[in-house]
Amino acid sequence: MKVFMLANPVAVHTQKWVKSLSDRGINILLYSFRPYKEEGFYKNMENAEVRGFTKERNARGIKSFFLFKLFWYYIPLVWDIKRQIRAYKPDLVHSHCISDNGLFGVLSGFHPLLVSVWGTDIFVYPSKSGIRKRIIRFILKRTDHILSTSHVMAEETRKYTSRKIEITPFGVDVSLFRQLEKKPDGVFTVGIVKTLEYGYGIDVLIDAFALFRKKYAETSMKLRVVGDGSLRGKLEKQAEDSGVGDDIIFEGRVPNHELPIILNDFDVFVALSRSESFGVAIVEAMACQCPVIVSDAPGFVEIVEDGINGLIVPRENVAAAAEAMERLFLDDRLRLALGTSGRERVEKMYDWQKNVDTMIALYQQV
Repeated sequence: MKVFMLANPVAVHTQKWVKSLSDRGINILLYSFRPYKEEGFYKNMENAEVRGFTKERNARGIKSFFLFKLFWYYIPLVWDIKRQIRAYKPDLVHSHCISDNGLFGVLSGFHPLLVSVWGTDIFVYPSKSGIRKRIIRFILKRTDHILSTSHVMAEETRKYTSRKIEITPFGVDVSLFRQLEKKPDGVFTVGIVKTLEYGYGIDVLIDAFALFRKKYAETSMKLRVVGDGSLRGKLEKQAEDSGVGDDIIFEGRVPNHELPIILNDFDVFVALSRSESFGVAIVEAMACQCPVIVSDAPGFVEIVEDGINGLIVPRENVAAAAEAMERLFLDDRLRLALGTSGRERVEKMYDWQKNVDTMIALYQQV
């Protein structure tokens, strides 16, 4: 089977899909309209290759006014996509992210066309203007199959179409993300793995940890913030001003394959996002049998059952988050029960190999 995939080659989600599908014998030509460096990640893949639009044309077009971009960038881009598809002769085209690659997939005129909704493309993009809403409806009307990682995203997408939406979960490799032996160090560790941006509520987590930490000043505790983003400097300043800055560690971004070791060092994983369409980081923590505390963002509520495989607290509620941390700090048995139940849920619903099976079965059906 040959798949022409329109997606961002540097996105972890894209890389994971391409590797897993190519490992299963699916031939993939990954096309990028963004400027990108040749990714070593794809170089040794037997069944996959990456191509892209002219980098100079792309970079120049993005900085120009609309009519210049239309004739210098967008029209030649669509022509190039059509040319690449004709030469490759795929069985199907799969666009990831509806607001850009979905549009280019529709304009290519190729069928069958699948479009995967990613999150901000359906939650944020159409909310900016009426024109954007019409663009989303235009794309959804002309694609053959609509895919969504979660039921939450599917519900949002149904605001713009009455058509069937396939659920294709984005899970984790349960053989990689698993419980590892942890040597007791006497330090109660709260952790988060997230991009340091406003929507992910790291500021709320810092305030909640500080409130919790001050109540148990004689106990060894730390908050590990793993990830990077535009708000890192501001968040580090907030941590310094919190009164417990010495116990808050910013570790930056780490490779995905190192995350199981990090997650196994956490006693509790806490994610207090203001908005979420899914929550892969939560699934990864649960797979490692790390108990989780999450906000009531829609994407999290789909994954976590309060009191069963994690604890759910209201968004922006610093006191409730601090109380949840304290509850798990004081109750070893509850932490163990939530961790065990979390692993069971991941094995049942978010086993990556089963998720790949679902996607391949859909490809074959198409």
